[in-house]
Amino acid sequence: MFLSSRPIFPVVYGGQIRTAQQLKLLVKKYDVDVLYLNEKGERDRTKDFIKPLGNVTCFHVPRWKSYLQTLYFLFNSLPLQVNYYYSKKVNSYVRANIHKYDVVFCNNIRTAEYVRNIDGIVKAIDFVDAISMNYQKTKDKASGIKRILYTIDYKRVQRYEQTLLTSFDKCAIISEVDKEYLLKWQKIYSL
Repeated sequence: MFLSSRPIFPVVYGGQIRTAQQLKLLVKKYDVDVLYLNEKGERDRTKDFIKPLGNVTCFHVPRWKSYLQTLYFLFNSLPLQVNYYYSKKVNSYVRANIHKYDVVFCNNIRTAEYVRNIDGIVKAIDFVDAISMNYQKTKDKASGIKRILYTIDYKRVQRYEQTLLTSFDKCAIISEVDKEYLLKWQKIYSL
C-alpha cells in the first residue's frame, strides 16, 4: 500500500516529482495499490501515468474539512499538517484493508498517523526532509501569530519525527544534513 497525502499526477509541484519517481520504481518490482487524499475531487489520473499499477483509491477531503480538522490541534499533540491531512474515513479504510499488504509506504509524515500504531506489517516512510529543522528556521524569522504557531508546531513536529523514527521499519530522507539533524535529536530524546 502506497499512501500519499495528495494526488500524485499530474505532476505540478516539486514534492510530486519525488513521490511519482518512488511510485514508478516500486511498481517495477512490487504489486502496488495507491491511496491518496484529494481536496478538489478531480478525476484520478494515476493509472494514466504509472503502469502496471494495482488499485487506486482516492478520498475526497474538502479543504474546509481539513481546516476544521486542523483546529483539532488545540486538543492533541500532533503537528498541524498531520491534523490537516487526517481523515477518519481514510483511517477506517486503512485499518479495514491493511491486512491485505506486506508493506505500507507513507510518502511523508502527513500520512504516517494512519499506520504508525499498526503492528504486523513492514512500515516505510519518506521524511522527505527534516521538517522540524525548517520550522526552527522559520520560527526564528517569523513575528506575531506566525511566530507563536511555528514555535508550538516546531516542538510538536520535532517530537513526532522522533516517534516516527522508532515506529517505522524503514526511513528515507532527502539529504545527509536533514538526516544528521533528525539523528541529533534522536540522541537527545532517547536520554
